[in-house]
Parts: sequence; C-alpha cells; structure tokens
Amino acid sequence: MSYLKNNKILEELRPFFYPESIAVVGVSQDPTKLGSAMLRALRKFGFRGKIYPVGQRITELYGLPVFPSISAIPEKVDLVRIYISAQHVLNVVQECRDKAIPAVEIFTGGFKETGTEEGEKLEGALASMAGKGLRIIGPNSFGVYAPETGIPHLDYASYPQDSGNLGLIAQSGTISEDVCRLAQDYGFRFSKVVGYGNACDINETDLLKYLEADPLTNLIAVYMEGPKKGREFFEILQRLSRKKPVIIWKGGLTPEGARAAASHTASIAGNENIWNAVYQQTLAVRVDSLEELVDTITAFYHLAPIVDNRISVVCSGGGTSVAATDTCSREGLVIPKFGNELRQKIATLLPPIGTSIGNPIDVGTPYFPPAEILHEMLGYVASSGVVGSIVIDKVVVSAKLRKLLGYGEQMNWEDTQWLEEIPVQVAKDHGVSVVMILREGGDKTGDLSYETEKRRLRKYYQDNGVLVYPTIGRALRALGRVISYYRRKQALGE
Repeated sequence: MSYLKNNKILEELRPFFYPESIAVVGVSQDPTKLGSAMLRALRKFGFRGKIYPVGQRITELYGLPVFPSISAIPEKVDLVRIYISAQHVLNVVQECRDKAIPAVEIFTGGFKETGTEEGEKLEGALASMAGKGLRIIGPNSFGVYAPETGIPHLDYASYPQDSGNLGLIAQSGTISEDVCRLAQDYGFRFSKVVGYGNACDINETDLLKYLEADPLTNLIAVYMEGPKKGREFFEILQRLSRKKPVIIWKGGLTPEGARAAASHTASIAGNENIWNAVYQQTLAVRVDSLEELVDTITAFYHLAPIVDNRISVVCSGGGTSVAATDTCSREGLVIPKFGNELRQKIATLLPPIGTSIGNPIDVGTPYFPPAEILHEMLGYVASSGVVGSIVIDKVVVSAKLRKLLGYGEQMNWEDTQWLEEIPVQVAKDHGVSVVMILREGGDKTGDLSYETEKRRLRKYYQDNGVLVYPTIGRALRALGRVISYYRRKQALGE
C-alpha cells in the first residue's frame, strides 16, 4: 500500500480504511446490542488486525479481553467505533484525543438531527474536538465498509467479501446498506463504502477527495442530503466527474423531502434549480431513486465506455416496441431505421405474419426463435454497423425457461446450452453492448424453478459482460445515462 503515502488525503483517512487495530466501544453480554454485533461482525467478516472490545461489567467477550475504557488499552489503536448513548460519547472521544488515536466513527444518534438545543450543543462540542490529528465520521452514521481489509457495516451477512472498483458514500446508513445488499444480485463490488451521517467533521467533500485519489476506485456513487461546503463540493465534483463517473442521488429536493432531511441528518437540502445547474455544469450523473441508483451503477460497472447512442431493440410484441421507442427518445438514445438489405436478411428468418423486420424487431407473440435463427438474426444486426447496442426483451433465451413456460414441447426445440450463450457470443464477436431483460414474475410451475433459473442466467450474463434488467424501461434509462456521460465527456475533449 505504498501508494497511500503519495497523497495527503489518502494518508489522513487511511486509518478508517486500513486500520491495523480497532477498538469497539459499547460491547456487552447482550448479543443484540450494536457494539456486540459489530465485534462479532468484525471477527466473522475477516478483519485481520487487532480488536479491542471496550465495555462495562464484563471482562471477556467472544474470547477477547474487554477493557473498561479506551485509556486502559495498553497498545496503539488506529480506529475507534463508538456504540454508546449520546451523553457519554464526548468523554470517549476525549479519551481518543488523549491517546492520540487518529480515527473515530460514531454510530450513535441523538445529536443535531434531533432538532433540539441539547443535540445541537452536543454535536457542536463534538465537532470542536475534531482536527489536530483526530478525524471523525458521524455521529448518526454507519461508518466504513471496506471488503479489502475485512471491515463491514453492521449487517455483514449479505455483503460481498470480494472487492471491486465502486466507491459509495451515503449520508444515510440505510441507503448504503440497501445498495450493499443488492450488490450480490447486480454483480458490482466495492472498493470503499462510507455511511457518514451528520458529518460533524468528515463530509462528502472530504470523501470525494479521497475517492478521487484512491487508485482502487474508478466509479463513484453518492447519496446525500446537503453538502457542508457547497462551493468546495462543486469544485471537486466539477474536476472529479471528468476523471471518474460520479452518480449522485440528491435527497430532499422537494419541500417535504427537505423537511425529512433536516430531521434525518440535520442537513440543509438545497433548491432543485441549484442542483439542476450543478448537474449541467459538471459531468455528474443524476438519479432520483434507489432503483435508478442501482441500475446506473450496474451499467457503468459492467459496460466499457460507450458513446454510440444507436440502439436496436429485439422483442416480442408491438406494445413493447412502442414503449421502448418512447423511452429511447426521452433518454437521448436513437433507434435507427434499418436499410433494405438488413431488413431483407431479417425477413428470411422470421414468420411473415405478426412480426416486424424494422427497428425495433418484433419477432412475434409468442414466437421464440430457435437458437440458430436467433444467432443469425442478432449477428446481422450486430455486424451492420448501424447500432452500438442491442436490447433483447421478451425473447426467452433459456431452453429450461422455455420448457417451464410451456413452450418447449409445443415448439419441439432442442434442450441445449447454446441458446443462452448466443447473446454473449454476439457481444464478443461483434463488439456491441448486449442487454438482456429477465422479467419478474411468470412462474407457472408452482415452485421456485423459474426464479432459480432466472438467477442462474443473470449471474451467467453478468459474469460475461452482458447487462441484465427486469424491465426494458429500466435498462434503457440506465444505458442512456452511461452513453450520455461518455458523449458529454468526449465533447469536452476528455
């Protein structure tokens, strides 16, 4: 990790992500208490450094000696995680200062977000203790999740333990938890995650600076309710978004949302017109929901940089074609008309009635092309030079799914793995992006066979560079954001 020495912010925040020792304050015999849960999580998730439990009325927990206070720990401590009531937090932080501990995470709530005078005073006193060698994440935070070093949020069980290139910072711990839970299903992995809460000291600007310098982070996602340093935040975002994609979900843009943000993390949410200007004057990618955040992360994570906004949609049913065309138009995507030569090639493969050989291609309902016909048709489109991406919807590409849907025996198709491999093969052979839609629902079997097969397919496609979404609308919106980002970046000469 010699690269950490090459940048001031990397070195300053290093103890949060690469600690050699962690103290957990607030452990007890009660396994449901947060402190005890974190101690258990650190051990099971694979943290390889030293762990020092701190608590009252017990001397040992999970085979580790429990210390009555931070000052009683005889050795050096890099990071302290605090899980005790708000009125006792200041004393512990003072102990950390006295012991020259460089990093503290405070999970405890009851500070400025309460809207009370007492809470404001407590947070003000806490903020005054930061600096001069001590940095604080929180209060009211989930802290750091760093799979590389075996540091989890509280609910570690569903978090990936392998690393990736996505850096996530979220003012809400529950939002960061939601994204982490979905990572397994959508196939992305993290370099660093921080749920930073009230941000009495370390805020989104500090974290963006860190992720800008971090060589392990190539993609950044942000959920925030209100920046602490507006001008500085804008300046770093303007610079950073030209180097690495930055996806931002800004909470609290409606009056009602702003009130909720104030009670959640005591943040000043900001005016929507101002934020529209921020998006226009930077390359930051706007999303407005958890669904959009995860969809857009998935597209950036799995796709190579792409500027070609020409799309072909291959689907079953005229209504799907119309809806897809509308969505493409709204998202800045183009569905080009096919020339006569390409149309004639496609016409030789599809039934003459109930289909469309233009773009979108409607293969007919409920006609699912046999493997050899699907492969040939997609090959014609991918090699035509008129599109950069192909989105496939309602065209079942799994022999097992076709049988579960009741079409296998009727159509007499061979049960072969080749069918599902066709989208992967087309993407590799022709250098186009391929997106598969695996729709939710539809299990006619009365058991989990249908869903199990879809999960297997989704993993197979993600592992082979083919995006998977549950609806064509979500797929096109995510694809549109990726293409728009790289087109804007190209226009700036980046």
